[in-house]
Amino acid sequence: MTFKVYLPAYYIAMKYNKYLNFALLIIAVFYAIRSASEGHDFEVFVYAGGKILKGQNIYTPPFVQNLQYYYSPLFALLLSPFSYFLTIVPQLLWITLSYFLLYRIWNLSKEYFDVSVLSPKQMRLWLILSAFFALRFILIDIGYVQMTTLMLWATLESIRLIRRHHYILGAALLAFVINIKLLPLPFVAYLIYRKEFKAVLFIGVFYLVYLFLPAFYLGWQGNLDLVHQWFAIINPLNKEWTAEVEDGPSSLVALIPVYLMETQGTMPFKRNFVNLPFEQVMMILNIVRLAVVLLFFAFLRTLPFRKIETGIRQYWEMCYLFLVIPLLYPHQQQYAFLYTAPVFIYLSYYFIVNWTVVKERMNIFLWILLGIAVVSFTPIIGRDVISGYAYEVLLHYRILPMAGMLFIPVLLICKPDHLLKRSVTTA
Repeated sequence: MTFKVYLPAYYIAMKYNKYLNFALLIIAVFYAIRSASEGHDFEVFVYAGGKILKGQNIYTPPFVQNLQYYYSPLFALLLSPFSYFLTIVPQLLWITLSYFLLYRIWNLSKEYFDVSVLSPKQMRLWLILSAFFALRFILIDIGYVQMTTLMLWATLESIRLIRRHHYILGAALLAFVINIKLLPLPFVAYLIYRKEFKAVLFIGVFYLVYLFLPAFYLGWQGNLDLVHQWFAIINPLNKEWTAEVEDGPSSLVALIPVYLMETQGTMPFKRNFVNLPFEQVMMILNIVRLAVVLLFFAFLRTLPFRKIETGIRQYWEMCYLFLVIPLLYPHQQQYAFLYTAPVFIYLSYYFIVNWTVVKERMNIFLWILLGIAVVSFTPIIGRDVISGYAYEVLLHYRILPMAGMLFIPVLLICKPDHLLKRSVTTA
């Protein structure tokens, strides 16, 4: 009798599941076309490629959309052939690639977890929760035709290759994306700590190769001049990276100064509760950043130069880096927080597998705290959902980086060796 009841229900669920997948595909296609049809950040990158073909300086005006190009000469050179196409073509190709990389990110992450402890229903729930918490930043990254999806995939893919002793491929990939954007650079320090010296050596070699590879087209001096200008622009000690008061950046550089000294944002609301001198604000900011860096040792929990064989343990360690990198780097826009997606993949799995134990250990205060942090990372906080005005207010008060900081103790509490029933010995 039970079989007769559940068999039709199973086929109905599968039928609607196919319709749902088809609907999601249609939505993804329309969103890609809409995003690609407008000039977004990728147009800035391709425009720099066009300038490099004309022998122009990619780091000086004119700029398309009046936006500075911050990435490497190599990246501009690689994109230069696309400067001959209409803007929509390279942007649509990049979005298509990003969709595939999102799928790959999920599969790479799954390899670190013991999925055998999950029922099909729990497996589906894990995917839904992970996608839901990353969706806000997926939409922003795709909408702006940005780079974070590539950065996240390349980081996970290169670490996987290195764990499997494919040092040259892993190092070449990680060095390539670091050449484009410095976001994954802290993972090199992590590899040193975890005794992956061979991989780090290859990363250094490949980074130098990528740095000077454009010289074959630009000439030695031409490439050297561009590299010098590029390093000068992205120098974190530049004055523009010390206190970001405009309502766009969402790192600690944007959070701490606006509460400790008087600044002028786009909204008429006061933010600072004290008015300290600039030098004191910078000292406090750097102390907080140093504390965030040192807290990583609470996640490493071993002496240096010891490898970790347990996959889920390493994923948990890396989650801390994925979480704090957008907070520590200056000039990080909201799309950079897609880099935190592994945090929610890990926490979703953790809560599903240990739900009974979690309920016993949580109290109302912890649930409220977690709820506040979680909501800030969901599509609920979207311009089209809460209204443009409310959205701007949240940007003005830097709610996103506050929520990011709240997840540090959450991640620290949810240790893989405390509650997880099983672990994967190889990823």
